[in-house]
Amino acid sequence: MATKQKAAKTKASPKTREEPSPRYLQIARDLRAAIAEGRYPLGAQLPTEHELCEKLGVSRFTIREAIRVLASAGLIRRKPRAGTIVVALPDDSRYTHSVGSLQDLTQYAQETTLDYMYVGRIGLSRAQARSMHAKPGDEWIYAVALRREARDAAPLGVSRLFLNPAFKGIERVLRGSRGPVYSMIERDFGVRIERVEQVIAGIALDELDAENLGVAAGTPGLAITRSYFDDAGRVVEFVENVHPADRFTYRLQLTR
Repeated sequence: MATKQKAAKTKASPKTREEPSPRYLQIARDLRAAIAEGRYPLGAQLPTEHELCEKLGVSRFTIREAIRVLASAGLIRRKPRAGTIVVALPDDSRYTHSVGSLQDLTQYAQETTLDYMYVGRIGLSRAQARSMHAKPGDEWIYAVALRREARDAAPLGVSRLFLNPAFKGIERVLRGSRGPVYSMIERDFGVRIERVEQVIAGIALDELDAENLGVAAGTPGLAITRSYFDDAGRVVEFVENVHPADRFTYRLQLTR
């Protein structure tokens, strides 16, 4: 896709800082590693909530959230009179994104990092403008990045971010940022995200995405697009994540 790029107008950059992962995600990540390393093999019982609270110095709510993440990933199961049992081992070649609430959308951004390949501007095509409720030719902030679980790990996917041009200066702090970009927008620009629309589709990876991901063109993949709207109904961020099918699992759990 040919893109028209222009230098952003000079303006003071918004303040930003690195956002640490929530404590429950750190604990979930540590327990997942312990399961993968065999400290809690298949059929083993995890420590009780009380034991984990005492050991880690956190609240029961934090432990329950960490356990929920592992349960949503299919690694553990609560059994009556038996406690929390390990029922599956992590698959290191596949990332599982478990979603049961709006808060869980941050899991992917908190547990992985973006390796930016391009940050600049793009003139929207007619199709892109429809997705962003904008006009063809409007110039938006645009970034392309590889998403990884660890610095030297194979990329999980390619992320393309389109940010509303109202957020001038944000492109100059994207490369050094961590955590969800929409959280940075809320914090640094005083914008509240009111709703998120998501579309998931099966695709065949094109030549460019396949090359960046180290797979053959035409490899089956998954495209996940998200539109983030503020309380005025304006699209503030539009993101397309493209994954090879064997590197990503999307798990949705809804409770009544």
